[in-house]
Amino acid sequence: MRIWIDTDGGVDDALALVCALAVSEGRLAGVSTVFGNVSPRRAARNAALVQAFYPGKSAAVHVGADRPLTGHPWQDAHAIHGEDGLGGVTADHALAFETGVVREAHPDETADALAAFAREAGAAGRLVCTGPMTNLARALLRDAEAFAGIGRIVCMGTSLSVPDVRRDRAEFNASSDLEAARIVLEQAPNLLIMPLDTCRRVVMERAWLARLADRHDRPVLTFLRRAHAHYMDAYQAMEGIDGCYPHDALAVAAALAPEAGLFAVEPGRYALGEDGAFTGLLRPDPAARRIEVARDVDAARALDWIETCLTVSAELTPLGGRPYTGSGKDNSNAP
Repeated sequence: MRIWIDTDGGVDDALALVCALAVSEGRLAGVSTVFGNVSPRRAARNAALVQAFYPGKSAAVHVGADRPLTGHPWQDAHAIHGEDGLGGVTADHALAFETGVVREAHPDETADALAAFAREAGAAGRLVCTGPMTNLARALLRDAEAFAGIGRIVCMGTSLSVPDVRRDRAEFNASSDLEAARIVLEQAPNLLIMPLDTCRRVVMERAWLARLADRHDRPVLTFLRRAHAHYMDAYQAMEGIDGCYPHDALAVAAALAPEAGLFAVEPGRYALGEDGAFTGLLRPDPAARRIEVARDVDAARALDWIETCLTVSAELTPLGGRPYTGSGKDNSNAP
């Protein structure tokens, strides 16, 4: 199995990367970044930082699209993820960890890298998109044939229903670039959608993560615990839960561990709704292309899977491994 993660650099993206690194024994085929929670350049820095806990195993991080396909302005998620996307934790880390890992590129080059991965990996390829779907849409528009034989594409985004506490809002990933989401729904082969409302059935509690971090006492878990503090505070203020929804880790689980049977996956024909009630709503449409959707999840088993990934990650990372090399400190207000 070969794994590529397309990420917008938030806290749940960091957890997803750690889970993917655990499944792949610390080795990813590649990472690309997109605007969303933070800028794609900041997201690349965050992805490089996560990988730095796995010495000598970093995959290249390709800086991707910095705006929607239509070029309209986009809204970040600093209020939920922090100014740096990781709850302010990057301020404690020197910048040298990104040297030789982050690849500045034109978005077309990043799209081409995605297509090259899909073509080379074929049936062994797993592509997980945890942010706006712009990079994948660009890649499909440039070279759709490259994706014909890919084993699985999983995109976290859209929603099958309108969550009660979010009726005045939108599903972030799809609404950030609706045109890209439509292209992915219409063209991406072997596509599985991980909707928002399915993800919201799994709550990762603050105390649960704290116990796990204390039990293993490894830098990578301490990092995740600290990064999640701001994220969980935001959810506690918004929704009254002392925890968060591990959206992106669930997308990784669906892509990399289908044999675990965590999800009720059903095929169907869906398109993005046009009624404006909730931006990013997925509607049944008999004229649409057939895709698969994770309609339900076994929450307890999903948390067990995440715990297993974090335990494996603790074992893969050195006890004293710290990506604090270099002299310049990261500025959490950097773009």
